[in-house]
Amino acid sequence: MSDSPSPTNEQTMATHPESTSSQDRSASEDRSNDHVIARLFLSGCHPAKTRSMAVKLGLLFFVVALLSCLQAASQRGVLQASPVNGGDEDDYERLGYNLASGLGFGYCPSDTLIFQGLAEPKAGDHCEVGCSEQDFEVTAFRPPGFPFLIAAVYQISPLNFTAIRVINCFCCAIAIGVVSAVFASRLSLWSGVAAGVICSIDPRFREFAGTFLTENLATLMLCLFAMLLVYFLDRKTTSLGLFCGLTLSTLVFVRSFYVVWYPLLWLLILYVLYRATRRQHLDRAKALRSLVVFCASSLVVTAPWWVRNCLVLEAVMPTGTQGGIGICDGFSNSAYENFGSWTPRTAALIADEMRKEPEFANAKRLPFEKEWCRRGSAHASQWIRKHPERLFQLSCWKLAGLWELRSVRHMILFGMCFVGLWAARRDTTGPVIFLLLLLNSLTVVATYHTYERFMTPFRPIIHGLAGFGLQTLLLIELSRFRAPLIETPEAGST
Repeated sequence: MSDSPSPTNEQTMATHPESTSSQDRSASEDRSNDHVIARLFLSGCHPAKTRSMAVKLGLLFFVVALLSCLQAASQRGVLQASPVNGGDEDDYERLGYNLASGLGFGYCPSDTLIFQGLAEPKAGDHCEVGCSEQDFEVTAFRPPGFPFLIAAVYQISPLNFTAIRVINCFCCAIAIGVVSAVFASRLSLWSGVAAGVICSIDPRFREFAGTFLTENLATLMLCLFAMLLVYFLDRKTTSLGLFCGLTLSTLVFVRSFYVVWYPLLWLLILYVLYRATRRQHLDRAKALRSLVVFCASSLVVTAPWWVRNCLVLEAVMPTGTQGGIGICDGFSNSAYENFGSWTPRTAALIADEMRKEPEFANAKRLPFEKEWCRRGSAHASQWIRKHPERLFQLSCWKLAGLWELRSVRHMILFGMCFVGLWAARRDTTGPVIFLLLLLNSLTVVATYHTYERFMTPFRPIIHGLAGFGLQTLLLIELSRFRAPLIETPEAGST
């Protein structure tokens, strides 16, 4: 080998000037490309410049989400399928059918065969009465919102299961489109894109697409209520208070789980309006009018049904019997043994014990429901008094199940969501969504957790905030290397 020294950088540059020039051009092009990518990214980190731009984005993702939901339902083979036998789907379908037939909110004896999978509903030109009024048994167990939707469809096209499932897909798609548009308008374009894109590919959200359950309607009403609440707290107008209250009332009509939100939301509105008057940002008369309109409209849909429940049950039980029957499975040995997740074991045992008693062996559905509800509530209260030391552990299990703390994927998703909440803290959107997520968690702790059903309606909002959180982290990281180029936008800035 030769011992001659290797050429220095200066010698190389002097010998091959064209090579150095090429490297400089390549480095310059790389820097230029980096700047283009960074500026493209930054252009989406601000809210939409015009309202029409946000609306167009919402419409785009409405179409994308609708196609995604329809494809998911078709792929699972449920788009044209009848409701699942023996579960919630059959229950809702029969209630809707009997409403459409004119019998009312309840069941015929023949419905039992359908629940057991021994018979299928007979199609016809109209919904025929399945039994006499004497044999018909009213119920106060299920929330009425979804059965009334089914009944409305059956008045036009009886037993059109496909129409119901398609409408449910529309509900999810509208929710995604609304959240996408609002987030693009208030937070950033990327947060609106994230709400639309991630929801359209989220297998957990798509799992409920087109089901014969309340999740789809609840998703629509919760997202509408959350977005309207943001604007109502911002502007404090009577018209927004009216629409916000109506969506809350419809949400509770669809899923009675949210009824416990009423007092806290009323207090929130009272506090916000009171503070606005103290700071002289709002006239007292207008504040009082907005408060009254919101509170009154939040009862417009639910209050008549609560009166109906009290009349048929002949007791002060406005929300019906489902809560009292189900609460025993939230506070019982079966709940503790199942790590806080709902199973119908305790409620079923109470029902079996009641059927052994002469008074309830051949009882009608409504008196049976009423006593079942009373005993279920009493069992939960007794278990709490007997096992106070287990409450904290049980609550932790319920929260861990609700927030899926055993799933790495969901930990990342929810972690990004909370980063997004922090980044949106200066916009009304952040505090409002945080409050609703807190209320949702506390309601689960106070009742029971069951799979993903109580978090599903929040999925479009969570995905949008997760996108906003990821955007925030990327901006922080980019600012370390390109300080002259990166200016971190605040939520709501234009």
